[in-house]
Amino acid sequence: MNAAPLHNPPQPAPAARKAHGSAEGTASLTLSVLAAASMYWTAPLSLIAALFTRPDEGPGDRDWVAPLVLWSCPVLFGLAAITLGVVALRVCPPRSRGSRRGMAGLSLAGAEAAVGLGLVLVHGDPMILF
Repeated sequence: MNAAPLHNPPQPAPAARKAHGSAEGTASLTLSVLAAASMYWTAPLSLIAALFTRPDEGPGDRDWVAPLVLWSCPVLFGLAAITLGVVALRVCPPRSRGSRRGMAGLSLAGAEAAVGLGLVLVHGDPMILF
């Protein structure tokens, strides 16, 4: 009698390969949307900062605090979105899902930066809320 098994044990099926870089494109698009949404989170905080740091009359020495609070999260999310978008474009093959999402994230982050810069230039003050 042979000690070998009568049948071969089933081998696990190989896992489906994920498109390399699709996560970076999705993250870039998500972060660029969060950059726009974070203006709603930081706006009340920047108004409170302006209330406590701006003087009643004339310019003060702490006028930079409220714009810093206002633009802190959008800038961080925007820079991360741009970085991940560039990585997605470099890693993914052209016309893949990851490269399309990376391009969408880069486009949205660029549009947000252009709108923010335009508002600052029109109002002449980085604190565009009032």
